[in-house]
Amino acid sequence: MNFVSRVVERLVRVPTYARRSEALHVILAHSTPRRLFNLLLVELEFRLRRTRVRGRPYVLVVDPANVCNLRCPLCPTGLLQGGRRAELIPWDIYTRTVDLAAPWAYKVNLFNWGEPLLHPQIFDMIRYARSKGLGTTMSTNLSINIPDERIDNLIDSGLEFLCVSIDGATQDTYSRYRRKGKLDLVLANLRRIVRRRKELGSRTPTIEWQFIPMKHNEHEEAVARQLAEEIGTDRFRCIPVGLPFEATNRQDLEAEWFPVTIHNGKTATGDSVSSNEQAESACYFLYRYLVVNPDGRTSPCCVVYGEKADFGDITTEPLGRVWNNTNYVSARSHYRRDGRPETVTVCDRCDLFRKRSAHRGRS
Repeated sequence: MNFVSRVVERLVRVPTYARRSEALHVILAHSTPRRLFNLLLVELEFRLRRTRVRGRPYVLVVDPANVCNLRCPLCPTGLLQGGRRAELIPWDIYTRTVDLAAPWAYKVNLFNWGEPLLHPQIFDMIRYARSKGLGTTMSTNLSINIPDERIDNLIDSGLEFLCVSIDGATQDTYSRYRRKGKLDLVLANLRRIVRRRKELGSRTPTIEWQFIPMKHNEHEEAVARQLAEEIGTDRFRCIPVGLPFEATNRQDLEAEWFPVTIHNGKTATGDSVSSNEQAESACYFLYRYLVVNPDGRTSPCCVVYGEKADFGDITTEPLGRVWNNTNYVSARSHYRRDGRPETVTVCDRCDLFRKRSAHRGRS
């Protein structure tokens, strides 16, 4: 088992903002011969920079609701600039998506641009994914009134990982970014979930307190970490600030929000946090991740947003055809020295990964 763990961890070079232990758990817990073969094939094609691929995405990202109760100033949803109709994913689109991806996928992330707990069927969605042998992860702001029965439903659903976004240890600091959020409500909900999980004798979900160090809150990181331990969360993790992809005033936003105490990838208390510098690799999203919006249309990754960035539509086309359409093939071509993108996509403007091709998409 230790040998398998080492091999899998080498194969799956997950980004630093992802949880390596979670990725390893999901692969070991949800492998089938078909999924494992597909994972190996995807990783091989990723390293060979193939543009037309045989492998299928092994991480499914489904946005249950691109609506939110908060107004975070660096989030397109919070800014009401998502570029897509605000809606909840219909049950038939969700189940079709899961059915298409399940033979190859290991897990489904039930979050992207909104608050998943606003979807009345979110726990049924978790159960459906579990029925297909998929791992499940949900991220929430938890600043919402949750009846006791929904707490029980959350735990009984079998959700494996729960990430709670809490960027502060006092209301004034927390609400500077999580606007319209109530820290007392969040912490009360978190305590209830931890307590109820223990009462029910459940080992899941694994609960993570996620903290984004920013200029206004980095002084509270140590206090937040201690509070997370007192409440009984399983993990405390820092992630980097993300700016809206379409932002034109990036320097101004960096000056306003970026922390000043992070040096060499470490926060003031020594917690590792990934860099915002360009990655040398090809874009792993284009090989590993299928990102599906509430309307069934796919995005190339979970960084871009809006209908103009869409790559395909899984409600009208088979997954294999979508995964190798002109948009995906052109986007992957940027990472080959001999790549020749056939069409212009949103990936032309992305600077998260180093492009190799000297050719540009045609206008």
